[in-house]
Amino acid sequence: MLPPFLLQWFNIKGMKQIFLACSLFLSILGSSNPVETGHAKASLITNIQDSQQESFYVGVRLEMQEGWHTYWENPGDSGSPFEAKWNVAQGVIVENVEWPTPVTIPYPPLMTFGYEGDVVFPFKVFRAIDADLSSISVDFDFLICADICIPETASLTLDLSSATPNILLDEAIQNLPTEFIQTQSIVEDGNLKTTFKSSQPISSAYLFPRQDNLFTYTPTQELVNLGNNSYEITLPVLNDEAAFISGILSINGEGFQIEEELESASGMSLWQAILFALIGGLILNLMPCVFPVISLKVLSFVSMGGDDNSKIRNHALSFVGGVMSTFLSIATALIIIRSTGSMIGWGYQLQSPVVVGILTLIMLGIGLILLTNINFAAGLTTLGSSVQSRNDYSGSFFTGVLAVVVASPCTAPFMGAAIGYALLQPSFATLPIFLALGLGFAGPYLLLALKPEWISALPQPGAWMETLKQFFAFPMIATALWLMWVFMVQTSGDALILLLLLGLILGIAIWMIATFKGRWKWIGMLATLLAAVQVFNNLPENTIGMVADSSAEQWSLDIESDLQAQDQAYLINFTAAWCITCQTNEKTAFARDKVKEYLAEQNITYIKADWTNRNEEIAIGLARYERTGIPLYIFWKPGMLGSKILPAVLTEDLLIKAMQ
Repeated sequence: MLPPFLLQWFNIKGMKQIFLACSLFLSILGSSNPVETGHAKASLITNIQDSQQESFYVGVRLEMQEGWHTYWENPGDSGSPFEAKWNVAQGVIVENVEWPTPVTIPYPPLMTFGYEGDVVFPFKVFRAIDADLSSISVDFDFLICADICIPETASLTLDLSSATPNILLDEAIQNLPTEFIQTQSIVEDGNLKTTFKSSQPISSAYLFPRQDNLFTYTPTQELVNLGNNSYEITLPVLNDEAAFISGILSINGEGFQIEEELESASGMSLWQAILFALIGGLILNLMPCVFPVISLKVLSFVSMGGDDNSKIRNHALSFVGGVMSTFLSIATALIIIRSTGSMIGWGYQLQSPVVVGILTLIMLGIGLILLTNINFAAGLTTLGSSVQSRNDYSGSFFTGVLAVVVASPCTAPFMGAAIGYALLQPSFATLPIFLALGLGFAGPYLLLALKPEWISALPQPGAWMETLKQFFAFPMIATALWLMWVFMVQTSGDALILLLLLGLILGIAIWMIATFKGRWKWIGMLATLLAAVQVFNNLPENTIGMVADSSAEQWSLDIESDLQAQDQAYLINFTAAWCITCQTNEKTAFARDKVKEYLAEQNITYIKADWTNRNEEIAIGLARYERTGIPLYIFWKPGMLGSKILPAVLTEDLLIKAMQ
């Protein structure tokens, strides 16, 4: 007789084997009875947990004999995709198949795309609560090929009342190519050249296009490492006028979705991008978001009337230095972050409520300083008589820094295309474009450095300077109020109250600096700093967003393709609370009754994409149009070959005219 502890061990081991056998048996019960079609075994499987679920997946599992294969939605040079005809009760909807990542199946001289071995095709099912869904069935017609091709059929039924989740379907869903990857494509010299980034080394890559009869299919596609985690894959084209690319990019066997308009990319070159950046940077000086900070620089230049030319030149060059170094820093940060695979764009820093909160306090603080008799050049700006009495150029430098930070929510005309192009190029091309943007933005002040005698034409400093200084406080305070609203949209009403309390503490701190003498006057500023650290480290989670526009539909990645398939015209507004140009266009164009009436009369669907908080899907949507910043406005109607990008600055008449 065996010892008791051995009997216990055998009992435990036996129970484990019984449990595994039962699990396997239940998994088999969870699928429909397999149907042998001749060269494959077909069955229905599901991941349903509860018979009352409103949505779940079913999958058609196809176990093909060795050497046989079936086809993807674009089969390549020959073949055809399967057809699935579902038989379901009223109130039940089965969506189209979610295609797994295909593989290349060469049959020289033909190239086909499809699947071999054991494959699962997932379908998502939706049901009304009162719908009868005890079973589900499908007639599955597919073409299976080896040296010959044979059409085969399987009629499959699955009893959902007794079905159990099948792990094979969960694995198939997990491996679906649902993620989008940002690309930039151009058609030239008979080839489609698609550039993309990957932070991981790439051993193999293949682009499977959905469109048929536009490309030449080859066993391999040329892959070039451009450096800086950038790669270029080349696909021969049959039609140089291709305007759109959609498909799956397989990287090391993992699939990623791509969708991209080709029209705007076809003519862009590095020199064009640099020119556009230069012009866009110059126009950026006129955008509303920059005015409050530029007014500080105007004030400091006016206060220098009567100074020697060398001092004026040095202040102007210091401001230019602050602008150029900040543009270079932002470009470097964007390159580093995007090389990791993250999707961010121009103005990304204002998607952080911490940055918005800090900027709010800076703007409020500058406004309060301008209203007091405080004259010091340390900090972010150089004001009043201190500019004349000191050769401290740090104020001019940091005013340039602040001008760029505040300007980043804006995208001026010409600027969007240039930045979109820049962020998909290797660093040797990206940095010159951003430097050209900074040069355009700093251009007027660089000109002043070359011609400092122009300042002499301004009125001499006097008592009127104090009035002008106080007047310029109000744009700064107005900017702080706007940033408070952005902060509330990004966080919550409770967080806004905390920011208002920080503003109150800051006001007391500035009052102490203006009133008291000695070291004690800095106690208030120290308290503000400590309180700010505490508040910004414990911000509540975002609970609200921008007030929903009842006339607008919510944006999604596939909304354009869905509406185009329905021949439905649409207008998309990519916007954010922190984008002043967006909010200005909102009031001067989109919110006008004339525009709303036109959209209703012409049956144009209005869609909003809110990028106030970080959203990688919206970043991908912008990248489809070679953009990384907002505003961006997209219009399409039946009969158009591709979507149309509307101007960045709009009025109601201009918007309506652009849609006609």
